[in-house]
Amino acid sequence: MRRLRNTDSPTEQEAAILKAAAEEVALVGVGRLSMDVVARQAGVSRSTLYRRFPSRDALITALGRMTFDFAMARLQTVGIDDGPQAAAVAAFREGVRLLTGEPVVRRFLQLDGEFTATTEMLGEARLFLVSAATAMARALRAAGASMPDDDLMAVAEVHIRLAASLVQVATPALDVTDDDAVTRYAWTFLAPMVI
Repeated sequence: MRRLRNTDSPTEQEAAILKAAAEEVALVGVGRLSMDVVARQAGVSRSTLYRRFPSRDALITALGRMTFDFAMARLQTVGIDDGPQAAAVAAFREGVRLLTGEPVVRRFLQLDGEFTATTEMLGEARLFLVSAATAMARALRAAGASMPDDDLMAVAEVHIRLAASLVQVATPALDVTDDDAVTRYAWTFLAPMVI
């Protein structure tokens, strides 16, 4: 049940606002995010909302950063003990899980066909791609990948872009909702790219 008035600390109010914004984005997308709905759902007044986030773009940017941090934390759960190819498969599988199962991530990366992104949102999507590829390249290196840095980064970016593409556009080549199929696909086509 939603509280009528949120009298928590500013930090707690910001958390409530970001939670409400995430729920709203998951329902209607970034382009139709309503500041009035977010304020109501967070239990704060419009003036409190705008004190915490001076503009709609500021709120979207903060939500994008929060979503990005969540995604990076999930991708860092990939094990590196079984070698670079196994790490590549695990990272791809976790990326597909993230892209299929997290509606806010899907909306921010425009995987649901919504093309009304703000400049800040596009910047966050680019940052996500570069950071995810960098994190994956580091994990693959830690798992024992011996290829040159530029090649490793290129392979990591291919994995990230392919995961996003496969999730966005259905193909008979892979059912992205079938974890076993995703694993087999990654072992067959992606693991051999990592040396």
